[in-house]
Amino acid sequence: MPSTKTTLFLTSLLFPNITTAQDNSCVGCVGNGRKCIGDQAIQAINDEDCAICLKSTSEWTWPCSVDGLCWCWDTDKLMVKQALSSGFEVANKKPCDLFSEKAFNALAPNAIYPYTYEGLCESIEYFNERYDEKLFMMGTVQQQRGELAAFLGHTTHESAQYTAVREALPCARTTEQASGVYCKPCDEANFDWANRYCEVSKVANGQFYEDYCDKIVTPPHGCVCGPTTEVDQEDLKGLMNPNFAYFGRGAIQLSWNANYLKASQVLTESSDTLCSQPDLVATEPKYAWGTALWFWLFQKPDGQETTCHIEALNGRFGGTLNIINGKLECPPVEGSYHAEAIVTRLRYYCIAATIMDVNRVLSFEGCVGLAEAFEDCVMTGWCPECVDFFKPPSMQPTKAPTVKGPTNQPSRWRSWADKDWMSEIKRRDSSSDRAASVLSSVTFLVMLYLVGQ
Repeated sequence: MPSTKTTLFLTSLLFPNITTAQDNSCVGCVGNGRKCIGDQAIQAINDEDCAICLKSTSEWTWPCSVDGLCWCWDTDKLMVKQALSSGFEVANKKPCDLFSEKAFNALAPNAIYPYTYEGLCESIEYFNERYDEKLFMMGTVQQQRGELAAFLGHTTHESAQYTAVREALPCARTTEQASGVYCKPCDEANFDWANRYCEVSKVANGQFYEDYCDKIVTPPHGCVCGPTTEVDQEDLKGLMNPNFAYFGRGAIQLSWNANYLKASQVLTESSDTLCSQPDLVATEPKYAWGTALWFWLFQKPDGQETTCHIEALNGRFGGTLNIINGKLECPPVEGSYHAEAIVTRLRYYCIAATIMDVNRVLSFEGCVGLAEAFEDCVMTGWCPECVDFFKPPSMQPTKAPTVKGPTNQPSRWRSWADKDWMSEIKRRDSSSDRAASVLSSVTFLVMLYLVGQ
C-alpha cells in the first residue's frame, strides 16, 4: 500500500485543480518574525515537515502540494492564514456604523432566524479582528458602502431576502422530530413550486441523494461524502438527515463538500465542525452569515488571484457575480431559470445600493452579458429600482430612462404592477412563494427609511 505522502503526491498530479500547491506561500518565509508552519486542522503534520516548502522547486512535493497545509506565519500576529490583500488602506468607520439595524430592517423586513442583524455584525467583527484585510472596511467610505451594497444584493437574492435558510429542492419543507430535523429531497420534475411540496422523494424506494458531493474531493480538500439514503424509520420514509448532505444553506447558499470543509477551517479552526454538522449553517447566525463572509473574503476563482471582496473594492459587481455563479449567469442560457433569476439579483442589488446611499452602482465588468442584462432590465420595466442608477455612457447630465413603448409588447415583458411575475421564477431557496410579496413591498419600506434619514 502506498504511503500517505505518495498518495498525496499522485493526487496533486492527477487533480491539480484541487491541490493548488499552496501558491508557494512559504517560499522565502524567513526572517522578520516569519515562520513556515503546518496546519494541523487540515491533517497531521509537524512544522519541521514544512521546511522543504521554503524552496521554490517544492511546489509538487508533499506537504507543499497540499493547498494551505504549510503557510507563512507572521509571529507578531494571530496564528491565522491571511486573506488576499486588496492593497487599500484600512478605513476608520466600522461596517455596522454604515449599515444600521434600521437599514437592515428596511432591506429585509421579513428576515427570519438565523439571519439577525446582531449576528451579521458579530460575524463581520470576528473576521475583522483576525485578518489584516478587513471586510467592508477598506478604502474610502464610498468603497465601503459599495462593497456592502454588493454583498447585501447578492445575499438577499440567494436567500430570498433572508427568508430561506436551505435550498428548495433538497429541503423546501422540514419535518421535525425529537431526534432532529429531516428533509425530503426532490427532483425538479416532481416538485410542486406553487405549494412548495415534493411529490416523490429522491431517496424513496432504495434511491439515494448525492447532489453537491464530489467524491474525488476528500480530506484535506473536502468533506467525505457519498450517497445519502432515507432514514431507516417507518414514520420518516422518504426523508433524509440533512447533516449527510452539502446542499445550499445560509446567506450565500454555501454548497459542495469542498466549500463546507474550507469554511469550517476558517470559522471553527477545525475541518470537522461543518463536515459533520453542515446544517449548522441553516440554524446558527455565526455560520449562516460566517459562511457567506468566508466565501466573500477567501473564495478565489480557478487560476485567478482575486476574491469577491477585491472585485467589489475595485468597482466590479460583475466580477463578484462571476465568482459566485459565473458558470451559470455570465452569461445565462437564454430562456433558462438563471436568465430569469438574474432580474431578481439586479433588483435586490439596486435596493441594497439605494439603502447604502452609493453614488453609483459598481460596473458589470467581469461577467459576460451582465451590462446588457442590466440595460434590458431597466428599459423594459423589469427593474424599476434600478432606474436611477442607469446612466448611458456620457459626460453630459442625463435624464432617468423611461420605459420603451414598442408597438407590440415583448412577450417576456412584466409590468411592475403585475405581482405574479416572480411566481414563474423557480428560485433555489425555500421561500420563493413569499419573494414576490416581500420584494414588492420593499421599495416602499426603503423610501420610508430614506425619508427618515
